[in-house]
Amino acid sequence: MYEITTCGAPPGRLRTRFPAIMWHSAPTVTVLSRRMADATDVDSLIERLRSLGITPLEVHASSRSCEFRIEGQLSDSTLHYMQWTAHLDQERTVMRVSATPPELRVILNELANSGVRIDHLIRSNPP
Repeated sequence: MYEITTCGAPPGRLRTRFPAIMWHSAPTVTVLSRRMADATDVDSLIERLRSLGITPLEVHASSRSCEFRIEGQLSDSTLHYMQWTAHLDQERTVMRVSATPPELRVILNELANSGVRIDHLIRSNPP
């Protein structure tokens, strides 16, 4: 099972060729990020978000950076209050497909040839 997130709509011929692909749209999100964020930085951002009633959709952390994804577009004043670097990720398409490695290569080639940008590719075990 694979989950492929794209920026932009996949080509219609992909839907025709692989009718078992499940599709859904992911909303526009504001991404707050910081390099070398320590626990104090993260706690401070969580407290600011909480004070405004904002719950992140996702949090990604590594030893080198931290990223909070928040549904919708935050206002300039809210972004200033957060004190983290921010950018907007426009609406994306998420595809879930059960495919063999050769089928996955066909899907990825089709996306690449159509000019659709792939944001994420995640392999998971089906439930």
